[in-house]
Amino acid sequence: MFWSEDSNIRNWLPKLQAHRGYWINGATQNSLTSIMEAYKIGYEMAEFDIRMTSDGVIILFHDMQFQNKIVSQTSFQELNSVITLTPLEDLFRWFVKTEKFKLNIEVKSRDIIKVQFEKKIAELIEKYNIEDRVLVSSFNPLSLFKMSLFSPKLRRALLLTFEKEHGNNIIIKSLIFNFLCRPHILNLRSEDYSAKFRKLTEKIPIVLWTVNNLEIYNKNKDEIHGIISDSITPSDFKI
Repeated sequence: MFWSEDSNIRNWLPKLQAHRGYWINGATQNSLTSIMEAYKIGYEMAEFDIRMTSDGVIILFHDMQFQNKIVSQTSFQELNSVITLTPLEDLFRWFVKTEKFKLNIEVKSRDIIKVQFEKKIAELIEKYNIEDRVLVSSFNPLSLFKMSLFSPKLRRALLLTFEKEHGNNIIIKSLIFNFLCRPHILNLRSEDYSAKFRKLTEKIPIVLWTVNNLEIYNKNKDEIHGIISDSITPSDFKI
């Protein structure tokens, strides 16, 4: 396997992350409000998804489309007229005012050749000087590779699942593109964690998603690094 080695990564990466911010109290997932709520209740890191609109606005959003509108083919104004969206830059403006808080930005892209999305992400991270407080993650190793070109020091996490209807295709599952993206972290679907990954935990931190049962973490905590959760809060999480 080809992984990037970072002697400080395990100290830098929190063991608990809020999945799409903290939203089970009624906040909208992947919104400034849900990220602020995660920070408020004591999470050290919030994970969220981003996509880019047709006019180049990067937004917090999970799905490929909304009401039959494909996000990448629809302008920000048109989308924002039917659903309230958070531009990534709005989040960054708030984020720079926080302390001891980090972001896990999941890049939602299937593009192989185009680089505009990743370039804009890197430019925004540089603009707000937050490179050391940000992790980028993606199911697409080529997207991580492009991020490494635009921001070489940025920490990268490869998302992986063996679920048939979600995430990675067979080529990605084989991890043969790791030599390009060289991730620092493996974010693995919790249901896919098995004995074959145990030796890997010695080489690279493995974070399981989406874990809403603390027993799963407690069962595996001597092997894995941490979890991404919808509902387990910092007050629930006793290490």
